[in-house]
Amino acid sequence: MHWKDGLVRPNHNQGAANTRRATESRPNKTQLPKHQKIEGQISRFREVIVPHRHGAVVVSMDFEAQELKIIAEQSQDTNLVACYVGDSKKDVHSLTGVGIFNYKAKQRTVDEIIYELFEQVRQSGDKKHPLFQYVKDDRNLGKKVNFTTEFGAMAPKVAQTLIITEEEAQAFIDAREAACPGTKLWKLKVIEEAKDKGYVRTMLGAVRHLRPAFTSGDNWLASKAERQAVNFKVQSSAGEQTKLAEGRMWRDGLFFEFDSACYGPIHDEVVASFMIEDLQLALPRMHACMVANYADTSIPITSSISFGPDFFRQIEIGVVPTPEAIAEGIYKLKEYQ
Repeated sequence: MHWKDGLVRPNHNQGAANTRRATESRPNKTQLPKHQKIEGQISRFREVIVPHRHGAVVVSMDFEAQELKIIAEQSQDTNLVACYVGDSKKDVHSLTGVGIFNYKAKQRTVDEIIYELFEQVRQSGDKKHPLFQYVKDDRNLGKKVNFTTEFGAMAPKVAQTLIITEEEAQAFIDAREAACPGTKLWKLKVIEEAKDKGYVRTMLGAVRHLRPAFTSGDNWLASKAERQAVNFKVQSSAGEQTKLAEGRMWRDGLFFEFDSACYGPIHDEVVASFMIEDLQLALPRMHACMVANYADTSIPITSSISFGPDFFRQIEIGVVPTPEAIAEGIYKLKEYQ
C-alpha cells in the first residue's frame, strides 16, 4: 500500500506477455472476475477499483466484440461480417445458437428452425413462448462456444469449459463452423502460412517466431504452435489496438488536462477515473481515442461507455457519448448515494 493514501497500485507491464496484451502484477487487477463464479453470489471483486478521489467516478471504455471483429476483418467471412456491417446486422451468437438448437431439436421433440425465427423468438422477450427458454439457453451456449473456439480450442477443451460431453462439444463446434465457414478456412490459411514462413504477424506487422516449434519434431509443440499462430493474429492484434488507444489518450493530454487518473487496460477495456463535473468534456475525447481506425479496417470500431462509483457498479450510457446520455448517467449516480 502507498504510504500516503493506503491504496495499492499494480505494475503495468507493456511487453511481458507473448500475446502483446498489456499485463499487470502485484496485484493483477485484470484477473478480478466480472461474472458470477458461485451460483447465487454476485461477483463483487471489481468494487476494489475505486475513483482516484472524492467526487470522481470510475470510467470504462469497452471495445465491442473486439476479437470477433478482428476475425471478421481478417477472414472476411460473409456471415460474420454481416454481424457488424449493413442495415440488417445479424447476431453472431445467435448464428451459432441456431446450430446448437437444431442439434438438440430431436431430443427436445421440437422442429428445427431458421435464424430469422430464432431471433424473432429471442427478441420478443416472451417467456411464455414454448421455444423462448431453449432459444435463450442456446444463444448463451453459442456465445460461450464462439469465445472458447476463437483461438482454436478443440472439443476436449470446449467440453471441459462447458461441462458437457466431447460429442456435444464437437457438435457445437460444428455449428459454429457451419455458421461462419470462412473463419475455419482463414485459420487453416494462417497455420499454413506460419509453417511456411516460420512466423506470424499482427495486423500492423508485429512478429511472433514459431519455426522452432514447427521443426522440433514434437507433435505436441507443433500443435500448440498452430493455436498460437491463430491466437497471435487475433489476440495480439487486439492488444495492439488497445495500446494504440491508450497512446492516443496520452498524446491528447487527456489525463493531464483534467483532474483524472488512467488505470490502464483490462482486456478490451480502458479504465480511468474522472471528476463528475468533467465527464461532459472528457468522455467524448476518450471515446474518440478508442474508436479511431485500426490497421485500415473496414469493420466499424465501436466502444461502449460506462461510469460509476467503482468498477463493479457501472452505469451503461451506450456507444455514443452524447451530452444527453452523459447527463442521464450522472443523474442515475444518485442511486448510489
